[in-house]
Amino acid sequence: MPRTLLILLLALCGAAVSAEIRVQDDIGEQLVLEGPAQRVITLAPHLTELVYAVGGGDQMTATVAWSDFPAAAKALPVIGSNNKINYEALLQYQPDLVLVWLSGNGESMIKRLKSLGLNVYVNKPRHLDDIPRSVLNIGKLLGREDTAEPVAAQFRQAIKTLGDEYGQSRPVTVYYQIWQSPLMTFGGSHLVSDVMALCGGHNVFANTAGLVPRLSVESVLAADPEVIVVGQYTEAGTAFDYWRQWPQLRAVAGGHIYDVDPYLLHRHTPRIVKGARQLCEAIDHVR
Repeated sequence: MPRTLLILLLALCGAAVSAEIRVQDDIGEQLVLEGPAQRVITLAPHLTELVYAVGGGDQMTATVAWSDFPAAAKALPVIGSNNKINYEALLQYQPDLVLVWLSGNGESMIKRLKSLGLNVYVNKPRHLDDIPRSVLNIGKLLGREDTAEPVAAQFRQAIKTLGDEYGQSRPVTVYYQIWQSPLMTFGGSHLVSDVMALCGGHNVFANTAGLVPRLSVESVLAADPEVIVVGQYTEAGTAFDYWRQWPQLRAVAGGHIYDVDPYLLHRHTPRIVKGARQLCEAIDHVR
């Protein structure tokens, strides 16, 4: 074989290898793509938002219900919800990348998607630091590193600013309610507990088992938080009226019941910064 031809073949092989994209997902699995994904399906609203955040909106193919940000995402075909999807419809779109959320989609759905031979990236955010990492990983999978890097950097700076402003203040005990009947909150392993700590707050149910534990009224009365924050998607006012039945609670006696926007605070995206500021301001009213 002529030397020039051999050099050319080696160069082509090297280019093919370098075009590969390798990313480790949040459960430690290596995902290898031949090149940037061009037909992406997201199975959680926050993953849809992350794709748009890195500039990959044109690479989106389909998503699930409640993927409503940015506005352009509302025009995407919907193939189900976070816990139930139409597999036949999904396959018809021939995705080259499926972004899934471990907590919302569940292990059985993820296992089935992988059994279909699909490229699956599993997202499992638990801490604020996981958000910029998700941004960078998704940016890499979509060939959007140039956009993802400044987004991640801006997020880290915004979080640092909040921490500097509120994190060293007097600790405040917080009960964060996400549902009224039954009473539900976030446990200590949920990302919102991380936000509370950023604000100098302490989740009074941080040591309760489960990511989203159910509570009794008696447990909240026993915890006697200094502030009650309501992060419900509906009927936040009902929660206010409900807790005013117990004026012996420090939060009620001091008038420290507040609401925050769950669409900002419960989605693991850069917009959580806006929700975090709402939470920090609510907690700071107690000091």
